[in-house]
Amino acid sequence: MRILAFAGLAALALGASACTTMQKPATPPAPMAPKADLVVVDQAVVRGTVTIDSVTMEQDGFVVIHETTADGKPVAPGSIGHVAVKKGTANEVPIRLTKRVRKGAKLVAMLHVDTGRMGRYEFGPRSQAEDKPLMVGNAPVIKAFTIQ
Repeated sequence: MRILAFAGLAALALGASACTTMQKPATPPAPMAPKADLVVVDQAVVRGTVTIDSVTMEQDGFVVIHETTADGKPVAPGSIGHVAVKKGTANEVPIRLTKRVRKGAKLVAMLHVDTGRMGRYEFGPRSQAEDKPLMVGNAPVIKAFTIQ
């Protein structure tokens, strides 16, 4: 009787340890990438202004307009226009350009976060410490468009 009880306890102990070693450890959820969206279409400049169709950001920031190089990359850190946007979604966002652009010019709209003095765009040729581009994954949120 004692042998059977001992064998039963041993089997129970082995079964319990087998169950605990078979379970996978819980993995923490992957961090969520910030949600951001930028919609802009080819357009004419009207009274020195271009319009961004829609902007969505999870924090306050800026929509910045950059010229492009011959191979289509944004000319940065310099920009030719910017506007502050509040977190959430904004539609029909006008951006006044600081220089004239010709018909056929390819521009890039880029999202930047507001990390310096709130509401003041501080990213530029003199300093890139504040108001950096908003990154989703390893890439900035950008949309190219052509001036018609």
